[in-house]
Amino acid sequence: MNTKLIALSAATFWTLACGSDPTPSGGAGAGAAGAASLPMAGQAPVVTAGSGNAGGGASGGGAGAPSVGGAAATGGASSGGTGAGSGGTGSGGLSGAGGNGGLAGGSGGSGGTTGGSDVAKALDGVRVDDACSADSTDFTAMAVCHHVMLTSSGGSKYAKQVTIAGTAGTTYDVTLRIRGVVEPTKITGGMQVEKTPPETISYLGKTWRKVPYTIGGAASSSTTDPDYTQWRIGVASPKQDYFLNDYQQTGHYIFKLDYQVTIQMAANTTVTLDAVDRNERQIVNWEKYALDGIPGSMNYGQFIQINVISAQPH
Repeated sequence: MNTKLIALSAATFWTLACGSDPTPSGGAGAGAAGAASLPMAGQAPVVTAGSGNAGGGASGGGAGAPSVGGAAATGGASSGGTGAGSGGTGSGGLSGAGGNGGLAGGSGGSGGTTGGSDVAKALDGVRVDDACSADSTDFTAMAVCHHVMLTSSGGSKYAKQVTIAGTAGTTYDVTLRIRGVVEPTKITGGMQVEKTPPETISYLGKTWRKVPYTIGGAASSSTTDPDYTQWRIGVASPKQDYFLNDYQQTGHYIFKLDYQVTIQMAANTTVTLDAVDRNERQIVNWEKYALDGIPGSMNYGQFIQINVISAQPH
């Protein structure tokens, strides 16, 4: 930022009803599959119990409902007849639990197979905050504040690094939801991922990229552009940088991010979320942006949080 105190590989964008089957009294009745409510990413579905039939027949446990957000699904319990029953087989995004068996002598079902979302489990919820320092007092339009920590060169860098899992030799398509509050930066030499035609927004008299996502490249070498924080995901293998706030212009503006991208990641590779600024200042969140479902920026600062939507072999 300057010193004036005035205010998707390719990437891919934008990514169970309960019932019972009546059986006449005296017959063997299968318990209905539990119904799942659609979860937030990373949360388990809520599964309601299926109902079996009374009358002397065995009742099988309901099958586990599939996971949508990357967490395990839980099989629906089934209340059956007096005969012995076996639980259903659960299937889930991570490992589905089988349904419970009939009332008399029923055995639990077998677990579902491991799905793709646990591959990137360590990445889910990773967040980097760049808070305003405690001595910051000006949060008016287009104001700046100091970073809490500075590098030896007088700039700042905040980073978190994790290692994903997976089967050796396999590359995964990992779909991420990117949310946060950021200032704009300008990246040169990369591939700006756009819809056709490109989507834009108008803000304070200027036209901006709606989704400021760029694959590869580096911070602009202009006189002032590197003074605006570059928010980035770095993947070690296949090695690539993914810039998350490349608005292709800079200034004392602040933006709210909420979009999805798909990034290739090899099994057992390291993934870094970081924010790099050449100088000691950042634009404050003077718009007081907040995002549903996650904590807001700290002390009017900036942040990005990433959540895993899915991870599938490429």
